[in-house]
Amino acid sequence: MTHPAQVPSGHRLASRRRLLWWSLLPVLLTLCLAAKLLSVGVLAGNAARAFEAGDPRAVAEAVAGLRIANFTEPHKAPFAEGDGLFLAGDFAGARQRFEEALEVAGQDDECVIRVNLALSIERLGDARAAAGDPTAAARLFTEGLAVVEAAPAGCFDAAAEAGGGAGGGAERAEAETGEKLEQAAERLTQKSAEAAAGTAPDPGSSPGQEDTPAEPGHQSRLEELNKSTRDAQSERNSGRERDEYLSDDDFGAGPDKPW
Repeated sequence: MTHPAQVPSGHRLASRRRLLWWSLLPVLLTLCLAAKLLSVGVLAGNAARAFEAGDPRAVAEAVAGLRIANFTEPHKAPFAEGDGLFLAGDFAGARQRFEEALEVAGQDDECVIRVNLALSIERLGDARAAAGDPTAAARLFTEGLAVVEAAPAGCFDAAAEAGGGAGGGAERAEAETGEKLEQAAERLTQKSAEAAAGTAPDPGSSPGQEDTPAEPGHQSRLEELNKSTRDAQSERNSGRERDEYLSDDDFGAGPDKPW
């Protein structure tokens, strides 16, 4: 025969089990969060090493892991992916990823993202200029300049306060980012003006004035010479860009490392 006191004891035992499971839930969530934070550090390190090695495929593999449950620092995955695309020469794709990173980044990382975004747009403008499309080049250079000009004042303050390079590693990194933005603004302003000048009509000719046609043979030689010049310039630009974004000497050398 069951004693009446055993009934409430059974209820208490079931209640304790439910409380135990509910108390385990936040513990499990905390462990999952800790594991994600640790994995972000590991994957970020992998992305940085792959970037330094100039290996866009390895960068992409690290990014794939960063995108999983990316709720802690959501800007890091698209930022690293943009670096990988830049290394691969896909400047349009890099621009999209940096724009994605900029939308979700906090103020701490906004400056460096703008550096890489402006550089990607600048490379797109360089490509259009080399292809003989100064109108598109001028538009892209203007867009890149707008990215720099929209940067918070703090991005440039660090460079001004750095002086002779004093300060810790973080302060020097912030100062370098500000300097890169300033240098990008100077380059983009100059390139935009040069591209815009390339779209303007020849000041020596008037709207109603007809050009004197050149002799067929002379015109053909002229076209061949111009084509050879453009091809040579394009080859030099391509080779220079490959060398630059795989080195890390200055801002023109490529995007900043992921972290």
